[in-house]
Amino acid sequence: MKVLITGARNGIGFNVGLYLYRKGYDVILTVHRNDELDKLKDKIKKMNVNILCLKLDITSEIDRNKIRDLDIDILINNASVGIGGSLINIDTKLVKKNFNVNVIGTLRLSQIYLSDLYLKKRKGKIIFISSLAGIRPINYLGTYALTKSSIIMLSKILKREVKLINLDCKIKLIEPGIYNTGFNDYMFSYVNNNKVLKYKKIFKLFGKNNLNSISKIIYKSLVSTSNKLIYRSKLDSFIVKIYNLLFS
Repeated sequence: MKVLITGARNGIGFNVGLYLYRKGYDVILTVHRNDELDKLKDKIKKMNVNILCLKLDITSEIDRNKIRDLDIDILINNASVGIGGSLINIDTKLVKKNFNVNVIGTLRLSQIYLSDLYLKKRKGKIIFISSLAGIRPINYLGTYALTKSSIIMLSKILKREVKLINLDCKIKLIEPGIYNTGFNDYMFSYVNNNKVLKYKKIFKLFGKNNLNSISKIIYKSLVSTSNKLIYRSKLDSFIVKIYNLLFS
């Protein structure tokens, strides 16, 4: 089985790629820019694993169309950017940028993948990586949370619509909790506010360092033949509830 993972320079995307490779999958890791691609190739070479690495900017139609020639079985939509800031005064240009990557780019890539499946009469699977931020309000991460809420609804509707056209494509939605990958620190870096320090500290406290837990959940969704849509860790859900009780 061939699986393509977007946004796989590091963090969850990279970790699940290695996890699936060790499970015997033919893995393709993709990144946003050429400089990231060079670094990823060097890292893969040092690890002595047979994983293909490609540049795939999901906001570029030229890059997105590359997947038509790859005959992938599974698409994991992990590529995402996080832009922090208060919804009270955030520049809407930043909001558009966040939506262009996390929602529009993800949707368009999925459309291309689905059209390829339909034309070639193949079956497939799409795994969307959302976030518990999409269902639990977190101060100063509103823009990111809005995009992840959109991904949740996108997955739910797409699951229904592929069924309407009798396309054999499973839709799965992953809602990870807090992981210490540096992604959250980057989002908070947009905020020039001393209050954000307590949020950064609590994220560090509750965040997990071992990414294998989320990779196992993604793998579980990947091998599942059920119609279950949403996959999340019970521990992640509990942690976010505690977070909201402390910082509502």
